Amino acid sequence: MIFLASFFSEALPFIAIGFIVLVGWALNRFTAYGRTGTLGISEKVWDSAHDLYKDKEFVTDFVNILKKESNLSDIVNKSITQYYKEDQTYKGVVQRRVTEDMRDWEVLIRGNIKGEGFDLDAKRIVIEVIKSNGYKKFSKRYEFTAEDDEDMFTVLYYIITRPDFATTAEKYLYTAASNNSNVRVPPLPRGSFQWPTG
Repeated sequence: MIFLASFFSEALPFIAIGFIVLVGWALNRFTAYGRTGTLGISEKVWDSAHDLYKDKEFVTDFVNILKKESNLSDIVNKSITQYYKEDQTYKGVVQRRVTEDMRDWEVLIRGNIKGEGFDLDAKRIVIEVIKSNGYKKFSKRYEFTAEDDEDMFTVLYYIITRPDFATTAEKYLYTAASNNSNVRVPPLPRGSFQWPTG
């Protein structure tokens, strides 16, 4: 009996830490999703956004829409926000940076379901993508609500307005669509909707 009491008293701090971690995780999950959550998008959109490029029909429709544009690079360059343009180190370098991405997401894109202030050409492309059969089937497969589709509108705008998107589209999306193969890169890095920690 003494051994059991000794074991319990030594294990109690670990049990308490585990309980606190579990409560923290549950609270984070509860507050992360939705437009007012820390991510700014629904859980369904969060879970499915990284599967966009795994859907061959979606990719084919997306590429067909992008190929209608006379110069995708110009549209992407025009849609790059002031945060990127004002950054002294930008100067034409086609590279993404977490700080500027997060400023774009938090200040301009997140929750902006009407696209106010969005670049008109990039916004038009996203609207065409949302109307495509590939997207409609993707939306149906993930059982999106109207609000989920609005959230995905902002996510798609976020994807195509990154400075490296034109290069990514030409190098990966166009190749995958023409070869009917899988896209080897994700639409966005996993941490694209929250500030990095640590």
